[in-house]
This record gives sequence, C-alpha cells and structure tokens, in this order.
Amino acid sequence: MRCTSARFPVAAVAIAALVGCQSITEEDMAPTAPSEVTTLSAISIPVIGLSSAAPSPTPAPAPATPEPTATPEPTPAPPASGSCRLPASNPSNPNCTAGEPRLWGEVDGAIDAVTGRFPELFDFNDKRCPNCYYVKDPHRYITEVIKQLERQGLCTDGIYEELGIKSSNEFSEQYDIILSSDHMRRDGSYRGVCRPAIF
Repeated sequence: MRCTSARFPVAAVAIAALVGCQSITEEDMAPTAPSEVTTLSAISIPVIGLSSAAPSPTPAPAPATPEPTATPEPTPAPPASGSCRLPASNPSNPNCTAGEPRLWGEVDGAIDAVTGRFPELFDFNDKRCPNCYYVKDPHRYITEVIKQLERQGLCTDGIYEELGIKSSNEFSEQYDIILSSDHMRRDGSYRGVCRPAIF
C-alpha cells in the first residue's frame, strides 16, 4: 500500500509516517513476549545472610528443677539406755527386808517428770493426795516412769504392780507406784529391799 495520496491532510500524513506506512493488523496488537529485562525469572536478586537449608528449631528450655524443701527436724527425746547394763543377779536366797529406801528420790523424780511431760495421761481434777492424780492409761504411765528411771542409769524389772529397781547388783528395791483405783501412789510406794539384787 502506498502513501502518496494528496487527499489526506497534514495530520494524517504525520500519523502515517509514524506507523511506517503499514496497516495495523490484529497480529500487531498481540502482546509481545516479555524481554529478558522485564522477566522476573531472569532477574538475579542476591539474598544476604539466608541459607537455603531450613532453620533448625530452637530447643525448648529444660524445666526448672524445684528447690528441695527443708524437712523440719523432729524434737529429739532425751536419750534412754533401753536396757540394763548390769549382769543378771537372780540369787537363790536373797534377803528381802523393809530397810530404808535408797532410790525413792529417783522414783519420785521420774513420776514428776512423766506428769510434766505427758499431762494427757492424767486427770488433775481427780486425785487421792495433793499430787496423786488419776491415771487414764496406767500401762503407758508405768512404761514412761521406767524410761525415766533408765535415763538416770537405773535398771528396772516388772511392768505393773511392783516395780523392781537397782543401781548395782548389791541390792534392788521394790515400788508400787499405782493404786488399784488407777491413781498415782506417792507415799507408801516403797515396798522393801532385797540383798543381793533379785534380778
């Protein structure tokens, strides 16, 4: 096609010159393929400080170990011997009399100690003498008196009724520290002495 027609005004001639005297076809209107400059896949974007490998997970912190709590120490009881340190006597013919007591003070002190340490064993409103209280648990009462005597280094024999006590095998004394009514016996608790010791 030629562009020599003089019938077109000047503006038309300019347009024709711009398009190169070629007719615009549908083929010319098709989108062009992206060039290397505009293709994103061709653009190299450096990534600084990143690794292609997946980051390793941060380990979770170990659970805190609880601080051990201090266990309160139990109140220690006074030391007790628990057994007689003297050899058994067991004479065939002991001489038992009503001689003067030598260990009565130790026995009375042991009763006082038990009264003070274990008030739950007694009814202080029920008494036969100024300090002869009713004993709620006679067996435990006598057991505690025996423990007190052993803490003094004395040896004991018996658990109820008469209680044998000795500090050596030279002699032993007998005591009855509870009445049949389950009241404590103070005066008159001493029953006699045997020579040599009978246990």
